[in-house]
Amino acid sequence: MLTYLKLSAELGKIRISVPVAFTTFTGYILFKGAIDVGIILPTFGIFLLASGASALNQVQEKDMDLKMHRTFRRPIPSGRVTAKAALVISAIFFLAGALILGLGVGWLPLSIGLSTFIWYNAIYTYLKRYTAFAVVPGSVVGALPPLVGWTAAGGLLSHPSVMMIAFFFFIGQIPHFWLILLKYGKEYEMAGFPSITSIF
Repeated sequence: MLTYLKLSAELGKIRISVPVAFTTFTGYILFKGAIDVGIILPTFGIFLLASGASALNQVQEKDMDLKMHRTFRRPIPSGRVTAKAALVISAIFFLAGALILGLGVGWLPLSIGLSTFIWYNAIYTYLKRYTAFAVVPGSVVGALPPLVGWTAAGGLLSHPSVMMIAFFFFIGQIPHFWLILLKYGKEYEMAGFPSITSIF
């Protein structure tokens, strides 16, 4: 059981999913001005969706992960779990997160959460195979979770404050991704990804 939980945590990239959930927490507090029990479901729902997106991403990039020293120890390339089992774990994370947001929070936060999931796995994950500048549209992923918290607290998407918050998180993602590319650029190139280091 512990092994299963550990593998699920690795597939869900808990160290990334927790900060993502924290941005939802931030959006909620910035509108409400206080912490209350209403913050729990949107934060946990986004945590689960982020975990599902990360697990699906590892299924999508299992062949590339095998070629990089930074990622070859991940659960799928290391052979500790099959791609099919990882897909099931991803689906469980996803469905649990979607149900929490849809039934416990509201349809607007759910829609934003699903948009984040789709943007990450269906757009950014494929764009980065073709351009090192995929991090720019990919950074939209960082801008959306705070909107979930804001709308879950009762805020409107049209409010200038939440747009500024989203822009702040959007901008913050770009140097974060590019610093990773600068550090592991050669590995990314060996795995077949275009790297910023090959351009600059």
